[in-house]
Amino acid sequence: MGKTDETPAAMGYKQRMEPLRQLTIRRRTTALLAACFAILCALPAVAAKLQVIDSTEAPWPSIGRVNVAGYRTTSMCTGTLIAPDIVLTAAHCFYDRHSLKPVPIDDLLFIAGVRRSDHAARLEAACFRTAEGFTPSKDVKLADIRNDVGIIILKEASSLDPIPPLSPQQAARLTKDTRFRSVGYRKSRRYLPTVVPACRILGQAKESWVTDCSSESGASGGPLLVETPDGPRVAGVMSARLDEDRSAIVPFFNWQTLLKNASCEQTREPQGTIRARPADAGN
Repeated sequence: MGKTDETPAAMGYKQRMEPLRQLTIRRRTTALLAACFAILCALPAVAAKLQVIDSTEAPWPSIGRVNVAGYRTTSMCTGTLIAPDIVLTAAHCFYDRHSLKPVPIDDLLFIAGVRRSDHAARLEAACFRTAEGFTPSKDVKLADIRNDVGIIILKEASSLDPIPPLSPQQAARLTKDTRFRSVGYRKSRRYLPTVVPACRILGQAKESWVTDCSSESGASGGPLLVETPDGPRVAGVMSARLDEDRSAIVPFFNWQTLLKNASCEQTREPQGTIRARPADAGN
């Protein structure tokens, strides 16, 4: 990711976290899974119990599925409404996993608050943006995780109550003992959100958080929530499953610049804004 505008509070939090359990990465390790074993083999596995949420109470209606309906295949991630017209998710969810081409914007939908056969809202995308420096890849490296975050700009603002991102001022209250909730629509539970209720940040690696939040397909893009005096806030975005019990998270301080550019006014290739196309436009 390019240079970000970090406040003293955000920088202070990064500095406090850095010495806690600094993770060592072997330079010659390239594959994500290999990197996982290299940095975490000495850490004890502590599997947190997964909970299924069957509720329409806040904040659950504002967390939903990022659906891509293709001609031959479909895919699913998790997203969070962080403002009336902005959905936060993982950047890799916007790209075909085989061709690595951006998905047609007309095939992208955010279905908020999916709960069995019901949902809170069906929201259409006007465009999407990804963090500067993100490039889709089939060979994901741990160093790539820090840029794996994106936003959907909606065609119309939602009436649902958003879950705001964690502010640098609120982040100043976080400590090594802070517990988080990791939320996602997992492949094994497509129609109800699931939560790992008490995740820990094990350390930092390549500007990403390594946590003991378990994950699986479909949970990518889901929020890492933390309770504040002002209510739940999004502290990070789920990017990748590292092993059975651990995952890689894009922390809030990596996507501040992205949120400052939350509009469809600019177009950047191959990542960034993808404008909505006319209905009769070709692929």
